[in-house]
Amino acid sequence: MLRSLYHSPALRAAGAFGVGGAAFSIGNLILARILPSYEYGLISLVIGVVSVAGPTAPLGTDYVLARRGLMLDAALRRRVLITSTLIGLATVVIAELLYDLRISLLSVILVTTVAMGVSQAVAAHYQSQRQFGSSVPFMQSSNWALCLIAVITWMSGAVTAATPAALVAIFALITAAIGWAMVAKRTAGVEARPALAGIWGEAVPLMAINVAGTMLLQVERLIIPVTIGIGNLALYGVAAALVGSPFRMLQMAVTFTVIPRLRDTHAIPERRRLLWHEFLLFTVVMGPSSVAIWLLAPRIAHWFLSGRYDLDGALIIAMIISGLLKVLSAFGTAVVSALASEKGLRLLSSASWGCLALAIALAFALRQWGITGIIYATAAGWLARTGVAFWISVPHLSSTAHHAPAREST
Repeated sequence: MLRSLYHSPALRAAGAFGVGGAAFSIGNLILARILPSYEYGLISLVIGVVSVAGPTAPLGTDYVLARRGLMLDAALRRRVLITSTLIGLATVVIAELLYDLRISLLSVILVTTVAMGVSQAVAAHYQSQRQFGSSVPFMQSSNWALCLIAVITWMSGAVTAATPAALVAIFALITAAIGWAMVAKRTAGVEARPALAGIWGEAVPLMAINVAGTMLLQVERLIIPVTIGIGNLALYGVAAALVGSPFRMLQMAVTFTVIPRLRDTHAIPERRRLLWHEFLLFTVVMGPSSVAIWLLAPRIAHWFLSGRYDLDGALIIAMIISGLLKVLSAFGTAVVSALASEKGLRLLSSASWGCLALAIALAFALRQWGITGIIYATAAGWLARTGVAFWISVPHLSSTAHHAPAREST
């Protein structure tokens, strides 16, 4: 079993993501310690907004790369830069309307969204070539950077969200520039593919599926300010750092490694073995992890934050349940993303937005129970999405027909 754990690409990726998750948690705790609750709530909101806008920015180009095993050539890089800029501008308008943010924070959202869009596409380039070690740093750079950003903020004596927010944008720009240069060098001389024009029908539903999933991941951060107040967002930020982050890393690892491996399978039994093997290994990890989180998270929060943000048992249980559902959903979504036809992609896309709407409606209905009620509302959305994803996956795991999409050589 230990050998299986070590040789599982998904769990090795989870380990790499786990380092990023730890850095994210430490950075959040430091910021929660040094900033007033309102200012920490603001930086938590900014993180939530760019965490949705950044993955949306490539408008599905990154998912087409991973699904088709393509390279991020010059034409695709230009496409990503244009779409990222447009999404960044749209996000600024929406954030201003919903949250009435300062101009400095809106500028950070614009710059960070564009930079994250580029980095997302760079990560997908390496993921599509199954070069996971080169891809992970670009996917996790924002998490790794947050720890350093928090330390710099602490040392500077800053007490507003402006300083850490500006540093978030600066680090995002540096990462994007490095990734752009690396991929440009790697793809120099690669000819544009005329056939690409015919596959963008996949990009829209793939983007919609994953944007809905990203919004489900961040819906608590986005909905808490308009339901129970931004002050409560500070407490949620602490809970997300200590309880939610480990499950998020596991979820990302499943999606990151299972999609390209499923893409390369050629028989139903092979798909089943791959999924069952990875699911068992993740179960072995998630059980003890949930117990450790239950025991340690409230103690760490009370000790490090001097009792400012205490996590009660009900809140921790809600976040553990939500986290487990997120990981389970990742398996179903990975099968659909790797193997389903455009019809299946569109179906999961529509269902995902329906599940997001369900989560938001329940969040308003359950807001009288505070953060815990909103987390359970989101968990209901994840449960519904998981059910739909596995239902769509059934033909690709039980039929003798081969449903994998056509693939091009790279």
